[in-house]
Amino acid sequence: MEPSLLLYNLLLNTAGYAAVKTMISRSPEEQEFWKGRMGDYGAAAVPAGSPRIWCHAASVGEVSGALPTLTGLLSAWPGAVMVLTVGTWQGYRAARTRAPESVAVLPFPLDFRRVLEKAFLTIRPDLYIAFESEFWPNLASFLRKGGVPPVLLNGRVTRRSLERYRLMKPLFRPIFSQFEWLAMHSEEDRRHVLKLGSRPERTLVLGSSKYEGLSARVDPAGPARWREVLQLPEDVVTVIGGSLRRSECTAVLDVFLQLARTEPRLAGLFVPRHLEQIPNMVRWLEGRNVPFQLFSRIEAREEPRRESVVLVDRIGILFELYGMGDLIFCGGTLEPIGGHNILEPSAWRKPVFYGPHVEKVRHEHLTLQSFGGSFEVRDAGELLQTWSNWLGRLDVLRRHGERAGDALRSLGGVVERQVGLVRSVLEGLR
Repeated sequence: MEPSLLLYNLLLNTAGYAAVKTMISRSPEEQEFWKGRMGDYGAAAVPAGSPRIWCHAASVGEVSGALPTLTGLLSAWPGAVMVLTVGTWQGYRAARTRAPESVAVLPFPLDFRRVLEKAFLTIRPDLYIAFESEFWPNLASFLRKGGVPPVLLNGRVTRRSLERYRLMKPLFRPIFSQFEWLAMHSEEDRRHVLKLGSRPERTLVLGSSKYEGLSARVDPAGPARWREVLQLPEDVVTVIGGSLRRSECTAVLDVFLQLARTEPRLAGLFVPRHLEQIPNMVRWLEGRNVPFQLFSRIEAREEPRRESVVLVDRIGILFELYGMGDLIFCGGTLEPIGGHNILEPSAWRKPVFYGPHVEKVRHEHLTLQSFGGSFEVRDAGELLQTWSNWLGRLDVLRRHGERAGDALRSLGGVVERQVGLVRSVLEGLR
């Protein structure tokens, strides 16, 4: 074993293995998930067949990007055994709900050698496909020894990640050079992986299949249903604060409250990226004597919507909520997070507003900007000023939404190119 991998395993086994066993959750469903992450898949069914393709997506966002490609692969190889592993509980739940019925969805095994041994016995892959940015030293070693070619699709490596991998280059360089193909999201991502040791002749830019998945998810019945649940008339201006992080959770609330002083026919839906932020938002509103309601209580018909502020304490519906938004802010961008899903509103032909921190979604940002489908603001104060200006010109703003839809369409065709790349690898295994 290489010295860097030996040290990695020493640290991993010393600090991590015992601690992981304490992460067994309180709910039976999450308990089964964490057992799966330890390689204990129980009676999980992975059928016989060929080729056997192991796909991995870290969380909800990566799952959304992977699903259109999985559908394309199943269409190209109807008899293939398709396994999708997911590394987070929320992503796992999303995959179980949304993946094609023939796809076996399993928890992603933790990067311990004993765990991986059990996982490989269950999955027995011919090909491994990672989505976006998942690089695991022990997994790479197992793939290499088993003669299983790895492929990266929708590949992303941010500047911040580049520096982290550079600090541990002896450990990660063999991983990047091992990939049969690295199909990157943008030219910037390609430059980054080349610096980390990927083979230039095997590294290319294909874009992201996530875009095609967005268009396929559009169903007008979704927003119509939520509008009925929330009793929102068409003439009410609807503000959506989506994927809010840290201080954004209250900053966008504050922007809304200031807007409401001059425009009474406003309704605001505020969706934190993590539900743990809901209590902080509740305290902030209560401290200012601002009336509000929880989405879950309205959805359960425990109470009708009466207030203009609704905190969305529910996961998995933000995409549909965007479909009824007039003024939409996408979070992780006023805080230095790097951005979240800024193209989702464009699937509904809606323009999007966001802050200056767009490192993780830079390609999407530049595409939207080139079409006139988005608006960048420096801070919450500029967001307030910008939204105040647009309130009287919503008809013009809707034209920018059409341009956002055009921007999304310009990014299509990725799945077909990815399937062709996978075909070249599978044909080489014959």
